[in-house]
Formats: sequence, C-alpha cells, structure tokens
Amino acid sequence: MEENSLCTQAFNHPDLNAIISDLSLNLLSERFSAIGKTKVDRQKLKRAVWLASVLSTSEDNLHQKRAQLFASLLFLAFQDDIEVLKSCYVLFSRLGNLTGTKFLANLYIDCQQTPVDLQSKYAFNDMLNQELLSQRARHIINTYKNSFLVTEFQKALWTNLGTDNNLAISAPTSSGKSFIIKQFLINKFHETDSFKALYIVPSKALINQVSEEFYLEIDEQTHIKTSYLEEAERFDKELYILTPERCIKFLASGIPITFIFADEIQGVEDLSGRGLVFEYVYNELPMAFPEAKIITAGPNIKLPEATFLEIFEKPCTRVATAASPVFQLKIILKLTDHFNFAVEVISDSGKSRKFIQDFGFNSGSVSTEGTAVANLIHKIAPNDINIVYTKGGALAENWAMKYILIAPQLETRDTDINELISFLKEDIHRDYYLAKCLQHGVAYHHGSLPDLVRKEIEELFAKEKIQTIFCTSTLLEGVNLPANNLFTLQPKKDKYALSKFEFGNLIGRAGRLNASLYGTIYYIERPKDDIAAWEYFNSDYNKQIRTFSSAALNYLDIGELSLEMNHIQKEDAESTSRARQINVFLKHKFIKGEEVLINYLQKHDFNEDRLTQVLSTLNAHMSSLTVPKRVLMNNPSIDPLLQDRLYKTIINGDIREWVINKNATFSDYLSFAEVGNTPHHLRPFYLQFVAIVEKLDAIFQIVEECKVKYHRWISARSMCLQAKRWLYGDPIGKIISSNIAYLESKNRLDTSQLNEVNRVINETIKYNSTVTTHLLPKYIKILIDVLDSILTTAQKEEYKLTLSLATMLELGTQEPAVIRLISAGISRNVALNIFDLYKKKVPSSQRENVDILNWLSAQHEVEGLKPIYNRYLKRLKLL
Repeated sequence: MEENSLCTQAFNHPDLNAIISDLSLNLLSERFSAIGKTKVDRQKLKRAVWLASVLSTSEDNLHQKRAQLFASLLFLAFQDDIEVLKSCYVLFSRLGNLTGTKFLANLYIDCQQTPVDLQSKYAFNDMLNQELLSQRARHIINTYKNSFLVTEFQKALWTNLGTDNNLAISAPTSSGKSFIIKQFLINKFHETDSFKALYIVPSKALINQVSEEFYLEIDEQTHIKTSYLEEAERFDKELYILTPERCIKFLASGIPITFIFADEIQGVEDLSGRGLVFEYVYNELPMAFPEAKIITAGPNIKLPEATFLEIFEKPCTRVATAASPVFQLKIILKLTDHFNFAVEVISDSGKSRKFIQDFGFNSGSVSTEGTAVANLIHKIAPNDINIVYTKGGALAENWAMKYILIAPQLETRDTDINELISFLKEDIHRDYYLAKCLQHGVAYHHGSLPDLVRKEIEELFAKEKIQTIFCTSTLLEGVNLPANNLFTLQPKKDKYALSKFEFGNLIGRAGRLNASLYGTIYYIERPKDDIAAWEYFNSDYNKQIRTFSSAALNYLDIGELSLEMNHIQKEDAESTSRARQINVFLKHKFIKGEEVLINYLQKHDFNEDRLTQVLSTLNAHMSSLTVPKRVLMNNPSIDPLLQDRLYKTIINGDIREWVINKNATFSDYLSFAEVGNTPHHLRPFYLQFVAIVEKLDAIFQIVEECKVKYHRWISARSMCLQAKRWLYGDPIGKIISSNIAYLESKNRLDTSQLNEVNRVINETIKYNSTVTTHLLPKYIKILIDVLDSILTTAQKEEYKLTLSLATMLELGTQEPAVIRLISAGISRNVALNIFDLYKKKVPSSQRENVDILNWLSAQHEVEGLKPIYNRYLKRLKLL
C-alpha cells in the first residue's frame, strides 16, 4: 500500500511533469521556430530521475509509460552526457525495455555490435551492476541461430508460447508481438522433425508480407503454403499462411495442425460481411484441429481472454501490455484567421501547450486540403520518414500528386526505385501516377495496387528509399509500415469516422523501434470536423471485442428465418446486410445441430419463448433440405436455402448445362448471335461460362451483391469477360490496356486526361481483386461443391476444368505449374513470367520430371527475368 502511495505521488509530482513538458518542447523546437528552447534545471532533473525510478518499479501501466517517456526524452536531450546515459540505462532496465538500451550508443565499446553483445565502457556500482546484469540475462531469448534482447512483454510472451496453454494477446502495434511469434515458429520448425502450423491473417496483402518475412529466415525443410490445395504434396514441416476465407476448405483437410495463430483478432466483429466468415472459421478451429494450441492477438483489446472464451469455448492465458517501447508526441495543427497555424502540443497527462507558428506559406491561398497537407509535410518533415493517412485511395493518389509538386525529384535514385519505375511503366501503364511519384521518393498505398507493387512499396519504405507514403485504411489491417511521423486530417474509413479503437491502432504506426525511440502524430484539425482532435488524443483506445454475431443479433427478425436471404429487406442497405448475415449465421448453427444452436442462443440470453420460435421456424423450413451437409459447411456465408435451390435445380436438369464442356468450338471467338440456339455444351468456353454465371446470378443475385458491396454495376457478361482474360493468364497490365482501349473506342475515355487514365487503372485492379478473384469464385465454389457431390468418378475426370475453376479464378491461371508457384507464396505476375521461361528452357518431354520449384531453386538468377523479379525471388530465398 505504501509503495502504491509512493508511486502515485511520483506519478503526479510537478517536477517530473515539468521536466517531461520541457524536454518534449525542446525536442519539438527543432521543427517549430515558435517553440523556444528551455534550459533544464539540473536539480529538478535529478529529482525527476529519482521519481521516474520509483515509477519504473510499479506494476501500473500508466506509471510505467510515464517512466518510459521520461527515460526516452532524457536520452534524446543528453545523448553525450555519460552520467545521464547511465541513468537512462537503469530506467530502461527496470522497465524491462532492454531493446531501448541499444540506442545508448555512447555507453558502449562497440555500438555496432548486436544488442545482445553490447558491452559498456563504464562501470556501475557493484550492487547496481549485479541488478543490471541479472535483468539483462533475464531479457535474452535464444533461438537455434540467434539471441535477442527483448522487452518484459516479449519475454513473457516467449515463455508462454513454450507452455501448453492457449494464449490471448493484447498489445500495441509497436510492441513486437508478431516478431516473437515468428521467432518461436522458426525455432520450433528447426527443433522438430515434424511440425505443422496455421497462421491466419486478415487479408491477402498480409499473406504476402508474412510469407516473405518467414522465407527470409526459416529453414529450407519447412514448406510455406499460402493456399490449400487438396491434391498438393504433403511434407513433414508445413506452415500454412491463410486468410479466414482460405481456411474454410482447410478445415476439412485432416492435416494434423498443432499450432494456430490468429492475428488481428478484432476482424471477428466486422459487420460489413467478413465478420461472419471470421467467426465461423474460428468457431470451427477447435473441432477441426483438437490438438492445436491456439493463440490470438490484436492491439488494445480489453479482456482478450473473454473474447477468446466466447469464440473458442476454451480457457486461455492472457498475455497483455499497454506499454510500448516507443513514445509518441501528439500535435494538433489549426488554421488561424491570419493564415498561420495554432500548434497545440498534447502531453501524456492530457494537458496542452499552445503556440502560433508561421510556416512561411499563405494557407489562405491554398486551393485544396491536399495542397495544404503537402506544404505542411514539406515544412515540418521534408527529409523524414512519413505516413499520411487519407480516407480513400483516390485521395491518397491526389495528395501524393500534390506533394510531388513541392518535393524535389531525387538527385540520385536508388537502383531498386528505378527498377520499380520501369516495371510500372512497362507492366502496368506508361502513365501510371505511382511511377511519377517514385521519382520524388514518394508513394501511395491502397487496396487497388497490384500485390507485387504493394509489396515492393512496403519493402522500399521499410528501407527508407521511399520517404513519404500516402495510405488508406489498408494500414489498419496489420500491414507493418511504421514511420517517424504520421499526418492526418479527421481520420475516416471511406465516409465514416474512425472509432477510437481504430484511431489507436492507426497512430500505433508512429514510431519505428528499429530506428527511433519516438514517433510524432500531426493531426490537422478543421472547424467543420465532427470529432475534435483532442477527443481522439485523450480517448481510451482499449476496447472489448464483440463477435460479429453478438452485434448482428440486434437485427434478427425470427420470422425472417423462413425466408431466403435475398428476400429480407430493411429500411437501409446496412440494416439489410446485417439482418441477412445473422439469418445465414443462425441457419448454419442449426445445420451443425440443434444443441449447437440452443447453446449459442442461451449464451446470448434468449428466453424459452424466443428459443422455441427460432427452433420451430428453422425446423419447419430447413427439414426439407436435400443438399449434402458437406456442401453447406463448405459455404458458411451463403444461405442454405439458396444452396438447396441450386442443388435441386442441378439434379433435376441436364448436368451439361452446369459444366464447362470441351468441344470443337471451345476456343473460338463467337458472339451470342452467331451461336443462336446452339446447345450449351456445344458453345465456346466464354459463352458456356456466361450461361453458368447467369444461372447462378438468378439464384444468388451476384450482380446485386456487387452493386451493393462494391458500388459498381456489372453484368454476367462483363464479369465473365474480365475473368476469362485473368484465367487465360493475361498480365494485369494487358487487362488494363484492353479496358482503356475499349473505353476510348466508345468515346468514354480521353486518354490525354491522365487522371481519367489512372482512374481506369485503379478501377481495373480493384475490380480484379474484389469481383474476379473474390466474389465470382465464392459462387463458382458452391457450384463446384454441389457438382462434386453428384458427379461420378468418370464425370469428375471429364469436367475437371469446371471443378478447378474457383481456384483458377482466385489465383489467375489454368496452369498447374503456375498454381504451384503461387501457392508457394510467389506473386502471380512473377509466377507467370517464371513459367514462360521454364517452358522455353525445359523441353516438354522433361517437364513431368522437372518440378518447377526445384528448377527455380537450383538457379542463382533466372536469365531473362526482369531484375525486379529476380530481386523479389532472392528476397524469398527461392533462388
């Protein structure tokens, strides 16, 4: 009790808070001429060191954060003062932030050594020396090839990973949790003869990032797989890196997974559509892999163990921290009447100091917000590593283009930058804005970038070859892009303001532990903003995660359980979507068994009357389903009533109407008029494909879903045309050029207007990632599952193209060798180019005996492949 009282007094002590304020302002005075430098009182400084030392022993996160803040500021202000640096070392050590001690370069004999091997030039007293050595030894983790100096949280996580307990992790973005998970898995694969793990990420973009990180360090005996193929070869050591959607098929694989990591667990509450799939997959994991240890992780999650129990119905150990090894300076910039800016510095205690700053440009004459932001970046941090957050992709591009009007071109461009620029001009489009931005060391990052391009941008930004990057909410999906500074206007995701939880996740990107002890957030506030900057900055970013279904139950009308999903209509699109999703979710619970549904509803406080109504309604309308249960379970986001309608339609008709039939005209380019009344099975591929998609659309309303979800109108024919190009292996640049040429021929595009050209580029890429490789395969897969349940063995062989169609659409190829490359984590564009060279260099008679991955790995460099592709393959250790 006495200790708590002492810590509380230290936390609130005016000397400590005054020193923190002075040191923060002195740090900012280097960027803001309006902030004068304050001379620090040495006596107060000594008292502050003692007060921070008291706080460093507290178990309260707020106390630790303030001590961490003080220690970091102290180091930044007195980097050449050995006595101060020794005090900093003691504080870092007592806080358990041994990673921070690597920055105290002047203490060490050789500061270029790894953090574990650093040796101090200066002695502490015997008792203190013993304490520090003990702390240092306690915060070292050892893998088979490296040793790492880690934080208290990281060491606790490492220790718990070695137990049999399930874990629920909650920690800020910059805490290093993913690093520890990665090192544990790398070590585990090395130590064991047979080990299989599943690593679940929320997006396809993260599949690329995570798989590349593992490729760099994992041993060659471990096989990384980024999609699940039933017919693929199995190995003793396998790491599957999958999205929840790709996990659905994996659930029935029977592969003996013993370790599951689900990152960014907050995705389970997504009400926009994916939360249903997340929750379904997570619910199924314990039953599909009963021997697996399950670990979940996310930022700023309140009671993560409660979320874990709700999802998995299993106990777990909580591993949590609110502390971060980096601290953040929070600054609000407001336009004044005299075209200067009011600068408000928010302290960690929520108080603020205000100044008026003249940045040397007349903001009143600035025509757009993008130009104002560009000027601010150029004045505040022109040579720093910056993230600029925007609410959408179009805005990210627009602001990046505004910024390069101010930022000078790079005097000498790095080879990697030049290679990427050449690639963009040749393989995407000669007028692609991103190529122009890169000439200035600037880029943008959003969902409409090709996978390989997005990965290259992330790599170049991490290496500081790109200095300023304009981002969208893709940054909230776990993509690891830390920066020195983060700039934002009122942060939104499309038209909706970020929640406090999302904002806390966003600003976690400010601060790069590998290069600095702090990051700075610049919030540009406007009078018209709905939410004031101080409200965001002074919020509690912690949040208890609710599953998708817990929130969506509010939209349930029990009577609507008798309806097909598409017949449910509410007062607005959002309510309609949520009502339809919970309807589908409960039907699938019922399919699992009445007891499963009853258990679920009782946990959500359904009384006997409501429970009886639900069961009565579902029994009356689901008992007549004839579609096989396996089909239903493989498609958890689709209404079982609609799946049953498809099943009955197929078995009551001609099977040839629902498959791709190879025939004499299969590859011909014939119009609908030319084939006339020719039967389906005698038509060319494209016309058969269109007919199948039109029949699926009549049941599932695919076109309507596209219109609502992606805000675009399409037809079955246009959908199939782009899908055909993708299936036939056309590079995305060729598809873009075709779309531009078509629109120009119809006088719907003026190619001299580069903004319009870039709009088509982005729309083509986005269409490809949302419709061609996601929405269309989702419904083709239902068809395939139905066909697989009714076709004979001979028919399955005859129609194997149809049965592979969903995988081919998602991956963008019909070639098994290319599918093998993509499933190993190689980008489609690279895989297609590798395959072209493989065909030229390996005679067709030998290909059956020359595996394409083995052929690739036997080379130091693939002759004829672009430098950017060879660099990419070397990064993955595939050459």
